[in-house]
Amino acid sequence: MVFVRDVMTKDLVVANPDLTVLEAAKKMAAKKIGGLVVVRSGRPIGLLTERDILWKVTAKEGNPKKVLVRQVMTSPVVTVSPLATLRAAARIMIGHNVRRLVVTRLDQVEGVVTARDVVEGFLETWARQRRATIAKR
Repeated sequence: MVFVRDVMTKDLVVANPDLTVLEAAKKMAAKKIGGLVVVRSGRPIGLLTERDILWKVTAKEGNPKKVLVRQVMTSPVVTVSPLATLRAAARIMIGHNVRRLVVTRLDQVEGVVTARDVVEGFLETWARQRRATIAKR
């Protein structure tokens, strides 16, 4: 069985809610990532994704130098435990129509799990089971 902790990204990039969208976008570009967890006092209060920037700032002709992360972040954050199974994480993503879950333990951020992470975990599990089945023949 594969758990969220096995596939989540632990090296997390976070943002302060009072950063400008431009500063946040520069952070995302430097790390080549599609989203930032917005935290206050170590607790997740939102997510800022490429889509948030595109749809809530650029498409509305907002100025990324003046718009603050807290104004366009997605909130509240959908969270999952690191001990949850991939299946449970997938169900949460589907149920909340999200592509990213913030992994928390006792309200503290431990990482992020994305839809891609979940798919890769399922594929790895499937391949492992397939090899075991072939080896038994």
